[in-house]
Amino acid sequence: MRRIRLMVVGPPSFLKPAVLQAFADAGVDLQGPVAAIDLAAALADAKLDGAIIDVDYDAKALFHVVELFDAIDVPALFATSRTGSIRGGFTCSENPEAINAIVHHLLGATETTLQ
Repeated sequence: MRRIRLMVVGPPSFLKPAVLQAFADAGVDLQGPVAAIDLAAALADAKLDGAIIDVDYDAKALFHVVELFDAIDVPALFATSRTGSIRGGFTCSENPEAINAIVHHLLGATETTLQ
């Protein structure tokens, strides 16, 4: 099974070590978190399947981040790292269902993780 490569845009506190490990165990390599202001430089040599963007950025930063990913045809979604804080949205957590929901949304139903 090929490894899935996702970039995470958010502050350093966005991903806890347990989340990084859960994604790695599921066959997903997370790059980052990268601060929105540093994203253009981080994308220079990146080979990505998708991106996870911290929804807590201000609107101007969110638009800028989305434009950068759109320009290089990388699918992206917004997520939070606070479990139970939003309905119907994505949560970047160690929960296998949350990991699969992110992967399926970004890459389509044919992509699966090891979960």
